[in-house]
Amino acid sequence: MRRNPMRERWAAGEPALGGWLGIASSYTAEIVARCDLDYVCVDIQHGLLDYGDAWHMLQAINLGSGTPVVRVPWNEPGIIGRSLDAGARGIVVPMVNTRAEAEAAVQYCRYAPEGSRSYAGTRV
Repeated sequence: MRRNPMRERWAAGEPALGGWLGIASSYTAEIVARCDLDYVCVDIQHGLLDYGDAWHMLQAINLGSGTPVVRVPWNEPGIIGRSLDAGARGIVVPMVNTRAEAEAAVQYCRYAPEGSRSYAGTRV
């Protein structure tokens, strides 16, 4: 199984150092991914990119050693599941203000019986 440097840092009580990408460029994503960061986040919420761009960027990020992360535009199961299917190993969900919203976000990320994420034969 692939390492998750971000979670390893957190488990050790250390901060994770990473980069954020908001411009659609798989070339930039690959360069940043090779900078020995703990994570690289593709920002779909505020970035100048869409899911199709994020797919290619995640492929490039997965060439590096850092954890690929996506900040989705909202707490919605479709975009969360698609981001995970595309290769994200972490999801940042914005505008979560209640316990119920946080629990829903977790459900969308996990397969049954712990969650409600659907299975697809993509980059799982």
